Amino acid sequence: MYCVKLLIGEAEGGNSCFKILPPECRDSDNGVECEVIQCTSLAGEGGCAMIRVMDPHGTLQNITEKQYYGNEMGECTIDRISSHQLMAMVMNNNCQISKMVSESGCMITSAVSSKDNGDICWTIVGPNSVYVMNLIKRLNAEGFRTERKSSFQSDYAALLSDRQEEALRLALEHGYYEIPRRINLEELCLLLNCSKSTLDVTLRNAERKVITHYVLQNRETVFNRKK
Repeated sequence: MYCVKLLIGEAEGGNSCFKILPPECRDSDNGVECEVIQCTSLAGEGGCAMIRVMDPHGTLQNITEKQYYGNEMGECTIDRISSHQLMAMVMNNNCQISKMVSESGCMITSAVSSKDNGDICWTIVGPNSVYVMNLIKRLNAEGFRTERKSSFQSDYAALLSDRQEEALRLALEHGYYEIPRRINLEELCLLLNCSKSTLDVTLRNAERKVITHYVLQNRETVFNRKK
């Protein structure tokens, strides 16, 4: 597989799933961060996304149970899953990017909003570079601004968000996975400036992606050995 991290600016008439979230969930000035962790296109122009909302400073404590929110672009359900983390399911009435990604034979593994200008950094995986380059050409033709941040043949890192990759790297470098451990979760939280619950979820999600990728990548080899 071939992976690209692509900064995409909104085209005229385009709707970002982040804009469908309640305004307080998009307030980066209070440390709130959002990441698309699953995304799919629906029939017509619609799309559906699962968005993780990180609330490290507890500014969203008013959201204590499942809430519904909607505007002219779509609707979402948002629910608290830990003291510093919420999960939103967003239905987008006009999700052009997910439609183009799907039709191009690629898939989205992560998307985060840029703090600088509101553009979104997408991590997109395709069968090879030709699929990804054709997608970029189509995005440009449809009026989206694109800037390629990095691209590479897919390994486990291509499946991780920047936050997951950083957490996994620091955990490995500081001996979190050694026996016995040289650092505990609380100490690792101080290095990453996040809560224990947030780091626990981030590491477990990263570990799941790495293990899943390894198992799927080696499934054919194991099968052939058994024959």
